[in-house]
Amino acid sequence: MRMRIDLRPLVVFAAVSVVLSASGMAVAQEDLQRCEGAVTDDAGNPLPGVKIRFKDVDKNLEVQPVVTNKKGRYAHNTLRASSNPGWEISAHLEGHMIVKITALTMSQTGGKAEDETYLVGGDQKVHKVSLPAQGRTISGSKGKCVVDFVMVPEDRHAEVRNRLDAERQAKAGGAPAAAGSPPGSEVAGGSPAPATGAPSPKDPFQKGRELIASGDYAGAIAPLQEAVAAKPDHAEAHARLGEAYLKVENMAEAEPALKKGLELDPTVTGLNFSMGMLYVKKGRLMQAIPHFEKELEMFPESASILQNLAKLYTDTQQFDKAIEKYEKLITLAPDNIEYYGSLADAYKQMGNAAKEMEVYRRMGEQDSSGMAFFNLGNIMFNKNEMTQAAEAYKKAIQQAPDNAAAHYQLGLTYVNLAKFKEAVAELETFAKLKPKDPKAEEAKSLAADLKKMGG
Repeated sequence: MRMRIDLRPLVVFAAVSVVLSASGMAVAQEDLQRCEGAVTDDAGNPLPGVKIRFKDVDKNLEVQPVVTNKKGRYAHNTLRASSNPGWEISAHLEGHMIVKITALTMSQTGGKAEDETYLVGGDQKVHKVSLPAQGRTISGSKGKCVVDFVMVPEDRHAEVRNRLDAERQAKAGGAPAAAGSPPGSEVAGGSPAPATGAPSPKDPFQKGRELIASGDYAGAIAPLQEAVAAKPDHAEAHARLGEAYLKVENMAEAEPALKKGLELDPTVTGLNFSMGMLYVKKGRLMQAIPHFEKELEMFPESASILQNLAKLYTDTQQFDKAIEKYEKLITLAPDNIEYYGSLADAYKQMGNAAKEMEVYRRMGEQDSSGMAFFNLGNIMFNKNEMTQAAEAYKKAIQQAPDNAAAHYQLGLTYVNLAKFKEAVAELETFAKLKPKDPKAEEAKSLAADLKKMGG
């Protein structure tokens, strides 16, 4: 006699860490920051197609890189806070070398934001700018970092670097480095010597930009208001003012500022992203989508934009479009199992169990945690396909022997297959792994009953 326990497990998947919540509203994720910048040659001409890589130094983990657009601009919107020394940001283009990096960061004492310029030697050993959490050293702060690169062909690197160094030394009132000095040896500190004389008043736009970079959005509003009053056609000033209003939840002021920026120049980096986020916060998801799509046109390989669009399409039940975005994400990062989980969930919501299972099988080729096979087993269990469910749970356990949930589900599956001896072993294993779990006593009680039945 076969006994079936009618327990239907929830399918669990690794959720993508996106900016939007399940409701489609913005999540107040204080550990996320935006990093943007530009890559040019030494004459200031934009360099498209440069790969910008981001590495969490503390965790020794790289996230999805981005590529500069036609204007040489890049942006990454979902860098998580990191322990010191923070993030390393580097630029890569075949046949080219970095000659100069300018990073807008907070000073080591936590003071005002300032530009730090690095001249990069021929060995490229200092080509990575290390940025603390949120691009600053202030723990728990949030905001944006700005890192710009100058790159030149390899055969011009020494010539350009020597020229830039001579210009820097002349500006600082010193002499250029000796011709025989090792590249990079005279810039170990990273910052140029301060110029003599009283500092000139700071441009209000630059001041507002720096305050945004430091996370002081409320403080950035006044100088940015001054900037747009002085230059009404300054598109980026309107864009950053709208961004600041958005961050302090002043939607009434954010919307006209962002719209004015779009009217003046819709290609300003991050402007369409901010406009999309404003509509998300207002619950106007369909209006948000075109703005994220416009930003995606400028940054077609941006993981953060693709994630947000996929989530928006899922929330508005446009599953085909959501699936298209998740597949693009998987193409960009085939070893990111979170993307597979979200893709499978999209198929689940549209009621396509066959495709959902196919995605989990694909995920299983990349995932060593057992999660893919565990979820596959749950789907089989819910379909009452117990033999297939048992095989999937066993694969999950092979990958992760301490996966207590997989042992529990395999135990229930064996009960339904009338394999009571095997069921007892799995249920008892679960109870040992999770003795404080509310189901532990239930599992031990069921195992005891099965033993009496000859298990």
